Formats: sequence, C-alpha cells, structure tokens
Amino acid sequence: MVKETAYIVDRDEKFVERLKNIIGNDYIISTFSEPGDAVDLILKKKPDIVITELLFPSLDGINFVASLKERCAESPIVVVTKLPVTGKFASIFEISDCWGKNLSDDELYERIKKASGWKRKKVSPPALPIITEGAIGTAVKNLLDEVYEEKKNLCLRYMGEKNYARAIEIAAFLRRVFPTDLRTQGLIREIILSPDVSATADNQTTFSMPAEEINAILRENRDAHSKNDLPKMLDCAKKLLLGEDVKNGVRILREIVVFSEENPFLAEQVVIKKEGAKLPLSEIICGVSLFLSFFLFPYEFAGIAIVSGIWSLAKKSKKVARFAIPMAVAVIGLNLAHFPMLSGMIEKWYAQRQAERAFNVSPKFFRPGSEMLLVRYRVKKYGPVKITVSSGRQHATIIDNPSHEAGTFTVQWNGKADDGSFIKNNFYIKMIAAGREYRGKIYVGK
Repeated sequence: MVKETAYIVDRDEKFVERLKNIIGNDYIISTFSEPGDAVDLILKKKPDIVITELLFPSLDGINFVASLKERCAESPIVVVTKLPVTGKFASIFEISDCWGKNLSDDELYERIKKASGWKRKKVSPPALPIITEGAIGTAVKNLLDEVYEEKKNLCLRYMGEKNYARAIEIAAFLRRVFPTDLRTQGLIREIILSPDVSATADNQTTFSMPAEEINAILRENRDAHSKNDLPKMLDCAKKLLLGEDVKNGVRILREIVVFSEENPFLAEQVVIKKEGAKLPLSEIICGVSLFLSFFLFPYEFAGIAIVSGIWSLAKKSKKVARFAIPMAVAVIGLNLAHFPMLSGMIEKWYAQRQAERAFNVSPKFFRPGSEMLLVRYRVKKYGPVKITVSSGRQHATIIDNPSHEAGTFTVQWNGKADDGSFIKNNFYIKMIAAGREYRGKIYVGK
C-alpha cells in the first residue's frame, strides 16, 4: 500500500516526535522548523496533509496559512497549536481544521486521518473586494476603513481582557480581508508575541453570527439590489463584515462593483446623493472656523479649525480637513509674521471705531481763539478722568476730575493754555479714563 505524505511545520521537537510516532506508519513525513522553507515545496509537491503550528519567530503561522490559501494550495491544511484557537479560525481561511496540542494520541490520529481524507482539488484564491474608481470606489474604501477600525479596536479590547481566542479570530479575519495592510501584520505580531497567549484561560470565547441574522441581511440585500439601492447594499455588506461573515460580505461588495461597472452613471448618482447629504459636525466646525479666521480673531478660529480638523481625520472624514488644517496653520504663521491680513485690517478698523466712540475730537484743523474745539468722550464707570493738551512748549488741562460720573459727555475748549496764552503749534490731546489712554493729534491753523 502506497503511503500518503504529510508535512509537519513546527519548531517543537518533542511534539514533532510525538506526531511521527502517532502517524509514522501511515505517512511519509517531512518536517520543517520554519514556514518559509515549506511554502514552495507544499505548492509543488502537494502533500496529502500539512500540519502546522502558529507560533514561529519569523513568519508567523497566521500569515503562513493565509499565504498558502492565497496561492491556491491544494493540500488539506490543519493547525495544531499551543494557541487558544477555535473552529472559527479554520472557517475564516477555509482550511480543514484546527485544534490544540492537548489532545490525546488517539484523537490526534483520528482527526489527522479525517482531514487528509479530503480529495485534493484545484482551489481558487479568496475572492477579495475589488475597489473601483469614482464615488463607488470611495464608498467601498470608506466602508472597509470603518470595518477595519472597529474590528481592530475590538481585537485590542479582547487582548486587554486576555481573551486571546477571540483576539486571534479577529486578527485572522483582518488578515483575510486586508491581506496587504501593514497594521494587520503589526496586530498579529502583537498577539503572537504576547507572553500570556499560550496560557490556558477560562474566559476564552468565540463568535459566530446567527444563521437567521445572516439570512435576513441577505434577503435585505436582494431587495436592495432589485431596487438599485446601492447605499442599502453597502450597508448590508458592512453588517456582514462586522459580523465576520467574510464570504457573503465580500460577495456583496463584488456585486456592487459589478453593478457600478454596468451602470456607471446610475451608481455614481446613487452614492453621491447619499454621501452628499451627510457632512460630519467636525467638518462643518472646521470649515466655518477657517472661514471666520480670515475676518475675526485669527488665532482663536484657526486653532478651532485645526482641532476640529484633527477630530475629523480621527473619524476618517477628511473632505474639508485635508485642506483646512494646512490653511489654518498658514493663517497663524502669517499673523505671527505680521503679514497684512484681512482679519488684521478688520481688527484695526474695529479698534479704531471703538476708540472713536470712547474719545472723539473735532475739528482736526483748529484755529485757537476764533473757534471752539469740541471733545466728545464716554466714561464706562465711575472714577478719575483727565483730559490734557500738550505741544512742544505749551500745556493745558481741560478736565481733571478724580470722581467723574459714568456716561457720554461733550466739552468745549477755546485753545487757551494753562498760562492764559493761545496754543500756537500742533498739539496732542489725551484722555486717561479707567486705566486706558486715548489720544489724537490736532493741527493748528492761522
């Protein structure tokens, strides 16, 4: 009788010897201590079964299994590992089975024989979503980004709870749907290298979306497809992917892409209409604050634009933030450099108007002795008020009241200095009230 072939990929020499003793009479066994050494031979020789661990210092077992499936390996693959894996791991990658190393010899033999009994057949690579161009492509990409962020945060939460079985399930899902994302690789390595991952815990859990819930979403998707309701189809795909139903979620995304290629104008209009109706609050605040920074309080409003823009980027919304943040930084930089800005001009004009309301003198060309200088001023609260006139050699005091009442007042001055002579040269008139100083220049005519 011709023996079947088995490839064992594991660094645990004791377990490899144990497997040889268990299945050595039925299989021609080849062993590998590193996954990278086995990939090409598995694809070329097509052994009757591949038995692999997930813990390796170089290429981790999750990426090893995923790469075999993505390269259409025909051999049945089973995972026998120290890690707390569940049957969900096998279903995600569509491999034969997975279990822990704590099984008895008889159980290991029976399960390996059952897995290698598969008839080898040509397999196709996993159907991953195709991202097209335009609004449809943007909608699909945004959906996948949202799914990734939510599942990544969930994975980190389970790692914090030391529920590594559930964390490994989510990491396998992310590796399956996002094969080239470097963030996924980092997450997998963080799990694999965790010092507690091999420890047995009582709170290890698994997850599977109920079949009736999947069927309800699929019916909802069929109705949406018949009505050309692409936003609803996108929503159905997102629900399935969040439920870690890779097969159906990816299938709907591919349907959407095919639909958009067959009906490009309709698809663009449907998605644009949906997306155009929604603009996050952070984006609105960012845009409005940037606009106001050109006219009022540049530092304050530009700062608000930057903060709300960062908030938008954190929420994966960057329609406004991607150009508003650099512009807000530019507004702050130009103001710090005292570059003439509209906001500065408005601020200067406003300050001048406020000063004129508090202290106004007319006429600007004054003939002492033949006309009266009219001084209008406003006092906000009870206290000292002093109004003086000074030229190069002459001085005059118009008001010096230490207990002036609040209100708006008008006084006249005929142009005489304190020594009784008429002022002869151009002079400055100054008011000090409530700790603030106001002044203006008057030109003397003949």
